[in-house]
Amino acid sequence: MIRTGLIQDTLLACRIISFFTGYSTHFDIAYGRRVFDQIPQPNAFTWNFMLRGYVQNHSPNDTISLYKQMLVRGFSPDNYTYPVVTKACSHLRALKLGEAIHGQIVKCGFDSDMFIMSGVVSLYTSCGEIEVARDVFDEMTERDVVSWTTMISGYAQLNCADEALLLFDEMKLTGIEPNKVTLMSLLSACSQLKALSRGQWLHSHILENRIECDMFLGNSLMNMYAKCGSMSNAIRIFESMPIRNTSSWNALIGGLVQYGLPTKALELFWKMEVIPNEITVVSALSACSSLGDLDQGKLVHVWIKEHMINCDVFVLNALINMYAKCGDLNAAACIFHEMPDRDVFSWTAMITGYVQGNQSKEALCLFQEMQQSGVVPNEVTLVSLLSACAQLGALDRGKWIHTYIEENNVRQDLCVGNVLVDMYGKCGCIESAVHAFHRMHQKDTFSWNAMIGGLAANGYGREALDLFAQMQRVGDTRPDNVTFTAVLSACTHSGMVHEGLHYFNSMSCMYDITPRIEHYGCIVDLLGRAGLLEQATDFIEKMPIKPNAIIWGSLLAACQVHHQVDLGEKAAKHILELAPNDEGAYVLISNMYAEAGRWGDVRNIRTLMGNKGIEKFPGFSSIEINGTVHDFYAGDTMRHQYDQIYVLMDGLMLHLKQVLSETS
Repeated sequence: MIRTGLIQDTLLACRIISFFTGYSTHFDIAYGRRVFDQIPQPNAFTWNFMLRGYVQNHSPNDTISLYKQMLVRGFSPDNYTYPVVTKACSHLRALKLGEAIHGQIVKCGFDSDMFIMSGVVSLYTSCGEIEVARDVFDEMTERDVVSWTTMISGYAQLNCADEALLLFDEMKLTGIEPNKVTLMSLLSACSQLKALSRGQWLHSHILENRIECDMFLGNSLMNMYAKCGSMSNAIRIFESMPIRNTSSWNALIGGLVQYGLPTKALELFWKMEVIPNEITVVSALSACSSLGDLDQGKLVHVWIKEHMINCDVFVLNALINMYAKCGDLNAAACIFHEMPDRDVFSWTAMITGYVQGNQSKEALCLFQEMQQSGVVPNEVTLVSLLSACAQLGALDRGKWIHTYIEENNVRQDLCVGNVLVDMYGKCGCIESAVHAFHRMHQKDTFSWNAMIGGLAANGYGREALDLFAQMQRVGDTRPDNVTFTAVLSACTHSGMVHEGLHYFNSMSCMYDITPRIEHYGCIVDLLGRAGLLEQATDFIEKMPIKPNAIIWGSLLAACQVHHQVDLGEKAAKHILELAPNDEGAYVLISNMYAEAGRWGDVRNIRTLMGNKGIEKFPGFSSIEINGTVHDFYAGDTMRHQYDQIYVLMDGLMLHLKQVLSETS
C-alpha cells in the first residue's frame, strides 16, 4: 500500500489501524500509531478511530495525549470523540480533566446527546462524584436503558444500594425494560443490602421474560444468593450453569465459607474444573482457619506453591491467619517476617494469632514494631491488643490503648466497648469497667457477661447479681451459659449459697438453658467453700453428667481447707482415675496431706510423681511496671534484684503476721 500510494486513502489506512489496534500487545498498538502518523491529513473519522483503539487496548493515558494533540492541530471533537475521551477519564479517575471536557461538551452543544451524557454520568460515578452524576442524569432530556443502567451501576459500585433500587423503581415507571447489565447491577445492590426477597423478584423477572442467563448473569445471581445466605439457591444456580468460570467457583466457595460451611467449601475447592486464582485460595485458606484444620491448610499452601499462584499481600495475610488460627504460630511468624510489604491486616493477623495462642507479651511487642513501621492500627488490631492486656493484667498498657482510641477518634463500636469492659474488669479496675459499660450506646449479651463477670471476679458479688437483675429488666438480650457462669461465680466468691442454688435451678426451668459441666463445678465450689462438704459430695453423685477431674478437684481443695482428709482421699482417688498424669491433681493431694501433717503420705505422692515423670512447674505472678509486664516464678533467683525482692517480701510477711496477731 505504501509503494502503490494506497496508504493515502484514509479509509484504507483506517482499516490498517483497526487491524493493529484490535489486538492487545504493545507492538500492535504502536504499529497502528505509526500508520496513523503517516497519514498527512487525518480527518475526524481517523482521529476517532485511533482514539478508540487506545481505549480498547487499555491505554487511557495515550488516549488523553492523542486527544490533546488533536486539539492542538486544530481538529474539533465530534459526537464520536467525546464518549471515547470520557471513558478514558473514567479509567484514570481524572476528575479535573473530566470536568474540563464536560465544559467543552456543554459549550459545543453536545449536552443534549444522550450517548455522550451517559458517558459523562459514568465519568462522575467512576470518580466517586455520585451526586454530580445524579444531577447530570436528572438534567438529561432523553434517557434510554443505557443511561438508566449507567446511573444504577454507579450507585451499586459506590455502595449506594438503596438508591440503586429506588432508581430502578423509577425506571420501571417509564416503561423501559432492564438489560443484562442493569440486572447485574441490581443484583449487586441486593447483595450489598442482603435483600433476598428483592433479589428473588429479579430472578423471577429474568425467568418470566425469558432473558438468557449467560455465565455473567448466572454469576451475579449466584453471588446474590450466596451473599444473602441462601446457599441452597446459590448451589442450584451453580449446578444449572453449562459454563462456569473462576468467578463462578469463587462466588460459591466464598459464600460457603461465609455462612459456616467450610467443609463443603474445601470439597468444592479440590474439585474445581478451572484454574483457581488468588481469591479462590484466600477463601480456601479461610475455610481451613474456620475448621482449625492445619493439615488441610498446609495442603492448600503446597498447592499454591506448586501452581505458582501470585502470593500477593491478600494471599500472604490469609496464610498468616490460617497458620495462626490453626495453632502453628512459628509458621505464621515465618511468613510474616518474610513479607516484603505488610499492611494493617498483616500486622493484625499476626497480633491476633499471638493473643489467641496465649502469647500476649509477643502481641504487645509486635505492636511496638507496628508503630515504628508507621502502619496505623484499625479497630480489630486494638481489640486484639486490649484482649492481650486483659490476659496479662497490663492495666497501664490497656489505659494507653484506650486513650489512643479516644484521641484518634477510632470508631467505638460494640466490639471495642465490650473488650474495654472485659479488659478493665480482668485488670481489677472495676470503676473504669463500670464507666466503659455505661458509656456503651448498644449492649449485647457479651457486654452484660463481661460486666457481671468483672464484678464477680473483683469481689462485688451483690452488685453482680443486681446487674443481672437489671439485664433481665431491660430485656434486650437473653442470658446464656456464660452469663450463668458469671452469676454463679459471683455467688461463690461472696458466699451466697442460697442465691447460687436458686440461680442454678432457674437455668433450666426459667431460661431453658441446660447446665454444663462448668455450672456444676461452680455449685461444687460454692458448697465446698461454705464448708457444706457432704452436700457437695451428694450433689456430685447425683449429677446427670459424669463429673470430671476439675469437679473432684474443687471438692478436694475444699477438703484441704476444712481438714476433711477422709473425704479428700475419696476425691483424690477419682482424680487419679480421671487424670493420672495431671500435675495439678498431685499437688492438691500433696498439699492436703501436708495440711494434715501426714508427711509420709506427702513423700509417697512425691515419689509417685517422680516415678511417673511428673514435674511440678513453678507458679508465677505477673506485674506491670512502666508499661512492661514482668513474670516472677516461685524460687526464681535469675533476676539481678532477686535478693532485694526476697528481703522486701520477708519484711511484708513479718508485718502481716504482726497485724494479724494484734487483731486476733
